[in-house]
Amino acid sequence: MTSKLIHSTTIFSDGALQENAWALLTQEKTITGFGSDWESHSADEVIDGTGKLLHAGLFDTHCHGAAGFAANRGIEDIKGILDFNFANQVARTIVSLVSADVGAMVKIATDAKVLAEDSRFIGIHFEGPFLSHDHRGAQTPAAIKLPTDAEIEQIIASGTIVSMTLAPEHFTEAQLSKLEAADIRLCFGHSGAGYEEAHGFFVKHPKSVMTHTFNAMKGIHHREPGPVPAAIETDTFMELIADGIHVHPAAARLIPQDRLILVTDAIEATGQPDGDYLLGGLPITVSEGVARTESGSLAGSTLKLVDAVRNYAQFSGSQLAAMRAAVTNPAEAYGLAEQEITVGNHFLI
Repeated sequence: MTSKLIHSTTIFSDGALQENAWALLTQEKTITGFGSDWESHSADEVIDGTGKLLHAGLFDTHCHGAAGFAANRGIEDIKGILDFNFANQVARTIVSLVSADVGAMVKIATDAKVLAEDSRFIGIHFEGPFLSHDHRGAQTPAAIKLPTDAEIEQIIASGTIVSMTLAPEHFTEAQLSKLEAADIRLCFGHSGAGYEEAHGFFVKHPKSVMTHTFNAMKGIHHREPGPVPAAIETDTFMELIADGIHVHPAAARLIPQDRLILVTDAIEATGQPDGDYLLGGLPITVSEGVARTESGSLAGSTLKLVDAVRNYAQFSGSQLAAMRAAVTNPAEAYGLAEQEITVGNHFLI
């Protein structure tokens, strides 16, 4: 592995931006500095980073597929997703399964133990199947069900599930507490809960996350505010699909920046041409990069996280907020440290 010197760039590290900076990356260490001091160093490769941003990799906490790979098909497809994401500046991924037979989902999660040594793999996310039928979105209707205690035990025993999107109105408090005690993040989503019920859930479970905020849940009304204001008021981390299609930029700006998590909700069509695909058991069509079911509902996205960062920086006017939402905030939400820039783990946006 050769040494690299990247100069005249902006560095994102420890949740902050350092402008007019440079980094010398070797196998042994990483050295950073400012201004023209880089000229006193040498490396096998010298890169002019003018106009670029150097970082240690983004973190996608909600990704179903890419490049023709779909997580619900099993481990080989999950490996393909990790490879695609890393090639597109995502160093860490929580791989998401859409609603299916619980036993089949648990088997994939159990099989995923073979990825334990892969630093790119953080764990499995279950998006369902314990969801609201009325707010199921692009989830297979026949797969939606109420949870049983036995299924919750199976989910916990799999050992790789780090988060689960669920409709809290379909769970007992004991079931929710058991999942949380197993260090599984409870993600509010695909739920029919209103403001009061959502607020109570977030208060009782302060480490929870809101799945793709605004989508597959009740909207905001001045007399029925719904779950989004409840999440804002209770310091909940909130996902956003920042493609400008799932959520209007004006609505995206309502999410507190210090708790925003940019996600892709990407499907197998990501990085692929328009056409017909599957999301779990549902046929979907991608036209002009937008995935929809036969009924016209949005079905995940073809968004890359690096593009979500660019989009949100434009929405908000803040490159720092965009980077924090794709690196710092997801790491904090899932109890992880930010990664360090190294010769083997560095990217330029």
